[in-house]
Amino acid sequence: MLGDRIITFNRKRWSITEREGASSKRAVLFTVAGLLLFILYLYFFVGFGEVLDVIRRVDPINYFFYYSLTVMAIVLSLVFFSLTWRELLLGLSVQISFRRAFLYCLVANFVDLLLPTEAISGEAIRLYLTSKGSGESRIGRVTASLVIHRLLSMTTTLIGLLAGSAIILLDYKVTFYLSSLLITVSAGTSATIFLLLYLSLRRGPAERLIDWVLGLASSISRGRLNIAKWRERILNVLWSFHQGIDVIRAHPKNLIKPVIFSVLSWFFYLSTYHMVFCALGLDVPFAVSMVVFSISVAVQTVPVGIPVGLVEIVMTTLYTLFNIDIAISGTATALIRVVTFWFRIVIGYAAAQWIGVEALLRRS
Repeated sequence: MLGDRIITFNRKRWSITEREGASSKRAVLFTVAGLLLFILYLYFFVGFGEVLDVIRRVDPINYFFYYSLTVMAIVLSLVFFSLTWRELLLGLSVQISFRRAFLYCLVANFVDLLLPTEAISGEAIRLYLTSKGSGESRIGRVTASLVIHRLLSMTTTLIGLLAGSAIILLDYKVTFYLSSLLITVSAGTSATIFLLLYLSLRRGPAERLIDWVLGLASSISRGRLNIAKWRERILNVLWSFHQGIDVIRAHPKNLIKPVIFSVLSWFFYLSTYHMVFCALGLDVPFAVSMVVFSISVAVQTVPVGIPVGLVEIVMTTLYTLFNIDIAISGTATALIRVVTFWFRIVIGYAAAQWIGVEALLRRS
């Protein structure tokens, strides 16, 4: 089982050991703890009886139709997410099939959802799987594709948040708490985008950051690391990375397809939030779904160590701020997370197992 194995990364092979990994056990523990936290939240602040009343009022046919669409939407979101990354790789002369890109993205999503470092863990998985056995040049170009992919995703989410916030401010009497939250999330996302762009376009600051990190590593290891060797390898990767960025800057047309696919991925992911309310027979303004979706995505990038629980509580609270009954808010949140978290966990796990089987077959 992948949950109780360690994925050991090295340059020669991807070995999956049978011993239980502390990080895997910790991820499962935090997931269970977060789930219990959300259940307790529903029990004390919402009430199971109220949730059951919401479910009893649902039209089964209407529910089945719209909830089936949410599953289709999340799959389409993952498809276009993978297409975005693949087009970026092809633009940087890194050949990869859609099937392979899709599998790698599913595994990366699986790791993102389980580990409390969503901001980088998925990218690290995709970088390894795409670059294993190759030199620094390919690693640098793959890294460039991942950074640009992250920038596209964050920019699309930020634009959606700003558009949704503008509509909300015009149509709702917004509380100080909600307006402060919107400003904080927008400012934090904008700052992250600016920092990534700055380090991607300026080699000097990126090199100084690397020197600072290596200096810190040297002091912690007390000279046991060969810093000069590591610096040479990392700078080679950085040089290739900036070459990839320069290629994109020289051929901006290569961004047309990735931008379109990124917007489509964002739209289908967002639509899962909205269609769950349709499944419950409720008409919620699309702008509300945009705001809650954007803030929940931002919350998931915070490495708090709890993959489940915090996001659900934040979502439920946000819906109540828009005058949606707390029982409906809690029910809708639970149904949304079944698709956006648990369903993605299942298919990501299956993809990881399939890649492991393929690796074993190639070695046999």
